[in-house]
Amino acid sequence: MAFCTFNLFISEDYQVERSIEINVPSYVVYAEVTDLQSWLNWAIWWKQDSALVIEYTGERYGKNSKMSWDGKEAGKGTLEIIAVSFADSINTKLIFDGMDPAYGYWRFLETDGTTKVVWGMKGEMPFFMRFMTLFFDAIVGKGFEEGLKGLKERCESFPSRSPSVELVDMPEQHFL
Repeated sequence: MAFCTFNLFISEDYQVERSIEINVPSYVVYAEVTDLQSWLNWAIWWKQDSALVIEYTGERYGKNSKMSWDGKEAGKGTLEIIAVSFADSINTKLIFDGMDPAYGYWRFLETDGTTKVVWGMKGEMPFFMRFMTLFFDAIVGKGFEEGLKGLKERCESFPSRSPSVELVDMPEQHFL
């Protein structure tokens, strides 16, 4: 009875958000995040479950891209990109078996070739799980922080993708 009374006074709503500065243009980060198959390279959750089986369906990039997983530690779930705005934002839908959906979001704010990346998630906890909202930011936020660090390392390791063009004089050549 005390547990039920306790949950009455806790909000069902939760939100987790983390950000990082990445020293590349926003389109580089956007391309990495909209390819769900590349998440294995930087998101930490997949590295924590050696028994994880992942299936990709839908589009390879962007809206309607979907990954489903089943693992010993991670359980069963799906992540789908449900909306995109080129190099500006992405919205996702995350469902773990038996849970209400959580909605994720990514924002990319570029200034002088550096991109501030914001990764967040919000949703509602079922009544008997509301107590989890008290710990949710600390638990999920740590995964976001580690994932963003991995994303930064990966994006900054790519060869320069400068849009500048250099004109070079070449000696005249003749071909048959």
